[in-house]
Amino acid sequence: MGSIAKSIWDIPFVVCDVETTGSNPIANSITEISCVTTIAGEINSEFSSLVNPHQTIPHYIVQMTGITDQMAFLAPEAAEIMPQVKSILSQPDAVFVAHNVGFDWSFVYNSMIKTNIEAIEIPKLCTLKLARRLLPQNKKANVGALAKYFNIAINNRHRAYADAIATAKILNELLLIAENEHNINNIEELLKFQNVATKQFKIPAKNYKQYADSLKDLPSEPGVYYFHDKKGSVIYVGKAKSLKERVNSYFTGISSSKKITKLLKNVFKISWECTDTELSALLLESKEIKRIKPKFNTLDKAYKSYSFIKIPKNSNYPILKITDRIEPDGAEYFGPFNSEYFAQEIIYIINKRFQLRKCSKINVRTNTEKKQCIYYDLKMCLSPCSKEVKQSYSDELDKVRSFLCSFNNGIIELYEKKMQEYSEKLEFEKADSIKNQLFQLKKLFSRQQKVPTSINQNNFILIIPSSEQYKTVEIFFIRFGKLVHQATFGRKAPVEQLFSIIKNSFFNGTAFESNYTKEDIEELKIILSWTYRQQNYGNFIYLSDKSEEQIQKELLSVLRNISFEQNEQEEFFNQCYV
Repeated sequence: MGSIAKSIWDIPFVVCDVETTGSNPIANSITEISCVTTIAGEINSEFSSLVNPHQTIPHYIVQMTGITDQMAFLAPEAAEIMPQVKSILSQPDAVFVAHNVGFDWSFVYNSMIKTNIEAIEIPKLCTLKLARRLLPQNKKANVGALAKYFNIAINNRHRAYADAIATAKILNELLLIAENEHNINNIEELLKFQNVATKQFKIPAKNYKQYADSLKDLPSEPGVYYFHDKKGSVIYVGKAKSLKERVNSYFTGISSSKKITKLLKNVFKISWECTDTELSALLLESKEIKRIKPKFNTLDKAYKSYSFIKIPKNSNYPILKITDRIEPDGAEYFGPFNSEYFAQEIIYIINKRFQLRKCSKINVRTNTEKKQCIYYDLKMCLSPCSKEVKQSYSDELDKVRSFLCSFNNGIIELYEKKMQEYSEKLEFEKADSIKNQLFQLKKLFSRQQKVPTSINQNNFILIIPSSEQYKTVEIFFIRFGKLVHQATFGRKAPVEQLFSIIKNSFFNGTAFESNYTKEDIEELKIILSWTYRQQNYGNFIYLSDKSEEQIQKELLSVLRNISFEQNEQEEFFNQCYV
């Protein structure tokens, strides 16, 4: 298996969930199956279908899933569905993932055998096993409990699609923990780790006396914690949504990591710094690790390299390029993306769906007698090498920009219209093909539903509730993709102070400049990653083409309607902003 040493962020994880007529994979059958593929922490494709089991579905399963005999009777046959499932699993380097992977794989495998499809060999990863090794031992590890732990919403629990989506998001959270806390970078290490036995760890008594009181005093707020050795040097830095819960989880007596066991043997003191939100903790942790370079933080000591998609400026007919830096060349930059592989996937889809030129060099001619290439015949290129098409090419680039930013759904609407036309003509195969392309377009950029990828146009305000007790919010001001201001506002904070920050941050006459440090890019990546994982939390104000007065009004409206757990919006606004 040549892909075994690939980065965990370059592997297509096919997250599968099945609903069945029972627990025996030979005697019982699948009633519903969903396969969600995630690459580089992003969901980029999915497949879901009911399946006719040719069996009566027990009443208790109908009660749990809502899948009735009538629904199953009208569903496609397994012989129709399993070839599609096999095709998904046959992606290069794919890994089969499920929560309790033995159960789901046994049904997928036996369904292939029953339908005379040759089963494939594929590596298997169990999110249940991973969770038991990566999370505190007192945490329940079922899908519902993990979704709650990671703030992942599940609509329609115990249906294959909803559970597969939730499991895919849980997997991405577990991958981050595996990389950050256990130094697991490639797929081989990850596959081995899921089966590592957990071990008892006895805290050295001489150490425990030094920090026993600290464990009791830890607050429940988010923040950054520091482990010190007997000389007082910081040997590990971490972040937490709840400092008390996270730090205490190290000392439960169970460990599946040699690194953590060794770390705890060297801890003699614990200190911490509270932050207003988890996002602040993430940003502070990143800076502190790079500043201190603690012994046991093997990752994040240096700034990472990310990939960007670039539209060059000095060209009549520019083509998309991939770069790992933002240069002062007037070009447009989209990103950052976790890996070059993912950026290449995006360009591949754009080249298939938009009519940008495909050749790397071009000598524009006005001689229309020049033979046009196959891409022109396939309507995949405007053929600027044979004729003048500056305006058309510029329009096509605007479509690409909209696609990359996910703000203009014109391309989506176009495909939906085509799909409807094919359906009305009863050309269902063509309609189904368009449906698959639509899904790919919508899901590939699901993370950008809240934040644009254009660095040049990345201007927004993010408002996060931080303390219900003190009725405060933390506000992040992002200008051209840079975090230009970050502040917490609470009781009696004057609105004039907020308006002044808006003016100084966004209306100071500063034009876009490509003087980005690695720290700037790292901060942006942390903010984008957090907003993707916490899509239902926080409020966004986008600044595109808005006046200063419009932004002020929108911000006040958001603050008036901000939601805390007890839903005291009016009280919050009256107490905090006068």
